[in-house]
Amino acid sequence: MKIGAHVSATGGIATAIDRILAIGGNCLQIFVSSPRGWAKRAIRDEEVESFKSKLTNAKVGPVFIHGLYLANIATDQAQLREQSIDALSWALTVADRIGAEGVIYHTGSKKDQDHAAAMDNVVSAMQEILANAPGASQLIIEGSAGHIGQVGTTFEELGEMITRVNSDRVKVCFDTCHIFQAGYDLRTTKAIDETLARFNELVGLDRLVVLHANDAKKELGGHLDRHENIGQGTLGESGFRALLHHSKLRTLPWILEVPGVDGNGPDAENVLKLQQLAQ
Repeated sequence: MKIGAHVSATGGIATAIDRILAIGGNCLQIFVSSPRGWAKRAIRDEEVESFKSKLTNAKVGPVFIHGLYLANIATDQAQLREQSIDALSWALTVADRIGAEGVIYHTGSKKDQDHAAAMDNVVSAMQEILANAPGASQLIIEGSAGHIGQVGTTFEELGEMITRVNSDRVKVCFDTCHIFQAGYDLRTTKAIDETLARFNELVGLDRLVVLHANDAKKELGGHLDRHENIGQGTLGESGFRALLHHSKLRTLPWILEVPGVDGNGPDAENVLKLQQLAQ
């Protein structure tokens, strides 16, 4: 199975490969610039070639880029929206350069807007981002936990975005914590079957390309985006065992975004836990 984690790319993107190997993973997610600022980092061709060569030699992948935390394409604030479109367009171009599958991102929050207007903003922004970065890399929507104002929580919303944008490059990331917090049960094989059937009906399983593997701190439908280490939250070991053994999910890459045993992010212990539960 493909089990990996979000790892730091501090010191150059090629260093992320060393970090994922150090914790026993075989696929990875990175930031290509600071997630809390708008500045774009210059990524030289030599750095790209070093990354791609190291990736091939290490036999790890796929690679995903995570978009900025600041990005919000649902907003009606013109400057924030344009900055978000620009940042995600750039990240999508970088994904093509380094051979990443695509950019995983949150669509953002509508604040006090009408929901339909926020959805219009998301759709038009996604179309603009894809036009700005016309390569093969994928624009991957990460479903949200459903905190007040968030757009892109329900399968209905995700399906509407995909239908209206109308591009094969638009995909979905299934974050186990977020989906569970949004009210979709994942704790048993029966519950997973029902959730995936609903997802397939409204979104399409062909759009699902990656999972974020995160346990949750709150109970089902809590709408709280708080990740927990694998087996220590409300999904628990039994939930992850059922998820990892599900035929529709087993072949996809699993990317950890957990706090880690020491609070320093995804670690070898959580990678090993997923690997053991997958056996």
